[in-house]
Amino acid sequence: MMPSRHNQSSVPCSVVRTGDRDALYSVRLDSGLTKPRFGKPAGSRLAVGKEILPVNGSSKSIKRYGVKPMVKLVISLLYFIARRLSQFILRAIGRSPNPQLVILYYHGIPPEYRANFVRQLEAIRRGARVWPASHRGDLPAGKQNVAITFDDAYVSVVENALPELTARDFHSTIFVPVGSLGGPPTWPVENGSLDANETVMSAEQIARLPSSLVTLGSHTSTHPRLSRIDPFDAREEIEGSRAGLQALTAQDIRLLAFPYGDHDASITELCRSAGYDNVFGIAPEPVDTTRSNFVRGRVKVDPFDGTLEFFLKYHGAYAWASHVSSWKKKLRDRNSQRVRRPSYGQSMSDRHPLRS
Repeated sequence: MMPSRHNQSSVPCSVVRTGDRDALYSVRLDSGLTKPRFGKPAGSRLAVGKEILPVNGSSKSIKRYGVKPMVKLVISLLYFIARRLSQFILRAIGRSPNPQLVILYYHGIPPEYRANFVRQLEAIRRGARVWPASHRGDLPAGKQNVAITFDDAYVSVVENALPELTARDFHSTIFVPVGSLGGPPTWPVENGSLDANETVMSAEQIARLPSSLVTLGSHTSTHPRLSRIDPFDAREEIEGSRAGLQALTAQDIRLLAFPYGDHDASITELCRSAGYDNVFGIAPEPVDTTRSNFVRGRVKVDPFDGTLEFFLKYHGAYAWASHVSSWKKKLRDRNSQRVRRPSYGQSMSDRHPLRS
């Protein structure tokens, strides 16, 4: 291990060099955060926690720990502290807040990240309770309440995640792109990403999943951005995927996760009329399970997330990002309306040149 030139910063870290000069480098923060960075990935190895794990050609698009993620981490830590303080004050005056459910979502769990995934499950086992993502009603206080979900139904989830979840009696929900079973992703995947090496489960694998610990949900048929396609096609994606998954599993499919988290009011209404009980986006908001939230938020997690980052995620400390996104969207909408609004003194022909 060679010392980093950045060790003089307020965040102590070190650079791990793995292999020759063309190999992958990794930044390891003393807080337990280790992120792949950059380099030629073929044949290189990646530092995860205290282990050195192989990376088989998939590191280029793994998020690296740069300035933006560090800023998010610091804001989340401050948010977590502030929220804990506010909860303490509320309890002191006899107004204990309702416990909320933090729903996590993964994609694949490649074999080289299984050990790190196990460490994340152990952190959940020590500090949280696991519930189905569709849970309704009161939640117990004292520990964090968490749900675990997987998008895209990758084979790596069956091979590397489900055995570990089953060993701990943890429930999970898998959202299945019904039109892509048994092959690689049929939707656009970033070149060199982890998803590029994945395979969607086959119909046989889906049918064999243990129903006592795994709930299945739809991830549509072809994984489109639902708000950007024709309404007729969107209805077919929503209704057809539910019917197909029910025929395959003989289960009543009541959950759907939006591909890319993309939806609008009309898409939400299509899902409601199609018979779903809940739909899931990617806004990192904890869920109040005592209310009838049809759309539920989720927090994106990766098996290579560091210790502190994962802790903050499953404690709902990234919820601030959802508020910021909502504020930015309102600002964009306001600016676009301002651009479209005709200025005073414009003639009708200026506003509508085709009518002149």
